[in-house]
Amino acid sequence: MFSKIKSLFSNSTKIVSSVSFDVIKADMHSHLLPGIDDGVKDIEESIAILKYFREKGYRKVITTPHIMKGTYDNTSEIIRERLQIVREEIQKQQLDIQLDACAEYFLDSHFLDLLFKDDLLSFGKENYILVELSYLLKQNDYQNIFLNISQSRFQPILAHPERYSYFFDNHLTQFKQIKEQGILFQLNLFSVLGVYGERTKFIAERLIKENLIDFVGTDIHKSKHIEYVEACLENKTIQHLLQSGKLRNPELI
Repeated sequence: MFSKIKSLFSNSTKIVSSVSFDVIKADMHSHLLPGIDDGVKDIEESIAILKYFREKGYRKVITTPHIMKGTYDNTSEIIRERLQIVREEIQKQQLDIQLDACAEYFLDSHFLDLLFKDDLLSFGKENYILVELSYLLKQNDYQNIFLNISQSRFQPILAHPERYSYFFDNHLTQFKQIKEQGILFQLNLFSVLGVYGERTKFIAERLIKENLIDFVGTDIHKSKHIEYVEACLENKTIQHLLQSGKLRNPELI
């Protein structure tokens, strides 16, 4: 698999020396609670990834299982219970890393129900919540949902905006309009590698160039994705972004 990932790079996008994730300290998008979404399947896989993250410099991981009505019917209670199980194993193995959990919320009517009930898992001092949209079709109601969030106590972070290609134009007009609504952007590092396709990679690079990215995350789902994480630390664009001082990940510690 790693040979396939290496083929996504040209020599011009790689450098020999690498940085660690200690420069940003925290990952805030992953799927590391076992058995509740399309992420890791068991606690052994959770711990293996967390050990790797600690070796590579992460001090804290905020993991974000999906909440999507009818597909991933997770609740705050389910997530908290599964988080406690993994935390106990972290303590048992004396692993020096913090683990918190919130959710990756799909923006739909069920999300609005949770918002109005004040039943959302947030993180950070600003009550951040991680939200996502459909990859395939632009949702007609997304602006109204953003407006509802803006009137609440929560600060939304849009997960992987680079994957919503329907927002893209040469001037990044719609992305900038979303930012003007007060929405923060979280880039998937794997997007810069081309893991999700060349168009997503191109949009990711444009968003970085225009200084529209607030946070980065791995969005790691399984242990075989560790090879992608390793490749991130050898990528010139990612290294420059991590060292830019513009990312807000460190404030999550």
